[in-house]
Amino acid sequence: MPGPHDALFRYVFSQPEHAAGELQAVLPPALSARLDWSSLELLPSSFVDERLGERQADLLFSIGCDGRRSYVYVLLEHQSTSDALMAFRVLRYLVRIWDAFLAEHPHSERLPLILPVVVHHSQQGWRAATDLCSLIDVDADTLALISAHVPQFQFVLDDLSHAQDEALRGKSLTALAAAARMLLARGRNASNLLEDLRRWTDVLGQVAGARNGVEALAALLEYAFRVGDVLPEDLRKLVVEIGPTAQEAFMTAAQRLTAESYAQGIAEGKAEGKAEGKAEGKAELLLRQMSLRF
Repeated sequence: MPGPHDALFRYVFSQPEHAAGELQAVLPPALSARLDWSSLELLPSSFVDERLGERQADLLFSIGCDGRRSYVYVLLEHQSTSDALMAFRVLRYLVRIWDAFLAEHPHSERLPLILPVVVHHSQQGWRAATDLCSLIDVDADTLALISAHVPQFQFVLDDLSHAQDEALRGKSLTALAAAARMLLARGRNASNLLEDLRRWTDVLGQVAGARNGVEALAALLEYAFRVGDVLPEDLRKLVVEIGPTAQEAFMTAAQRLTAESYAQGIAEGKAEGKAEGKAEGKAELLLRQMSLRF
């Protein structure tokens, strides 16, 4: 079962319409203008090391650039500290993508463009290098002499850790993408998450009113319950203010959490009347709220 960060990230940003806004918000404007966003397409691939799967999730998109097929590789880095070797790890992932491309196009004599984007959220914020040269263990003067002989590589960093509401909303973002960015940014500080949700009720209302609004808002609410100290009664009052679609999303999230907790209990042999941590306790409370029918 994926972790809450992975699940929300994949649900929202695996949809090109929402991924496009996120990428346009972080890529240099001049570069973004050269990309054919209407051609953005998710590819069913993952290149993260299996042992790092609990702290990283990735998405690979194809996109047109200058009339050629190119790629955008998005990596969610959600451990609580910065990965000092991230630039090297991302380079390894890019090489794997190029290897896969050459396996599919064995006669190609050129490599496609790959734009690497790392999305990070932690309480401390990103503190590691974003370029490979900074990892080479030599003096600065020596590095200047050998710069032509080492890879010149830097990934685009979207550090959500300390972003303010205005930056998280972003002009290019859909309501769902903006709300997901806010939750990823603020989910690490669980005690204040309800206040953040209250400030974002206008955006949550837009999510509810959009296509697949119940499903989308349920994914956001489920994440809030899994990572934050949000009481069901407090969230119930909040969704009532948003409207009937939000109330339906609330119940959908409750049902998912209950099913997840039950499955976890079965796996641990504790399905009979034993609490399975925070998620199950919240799920039971959610079900009681559902009986109120708002």
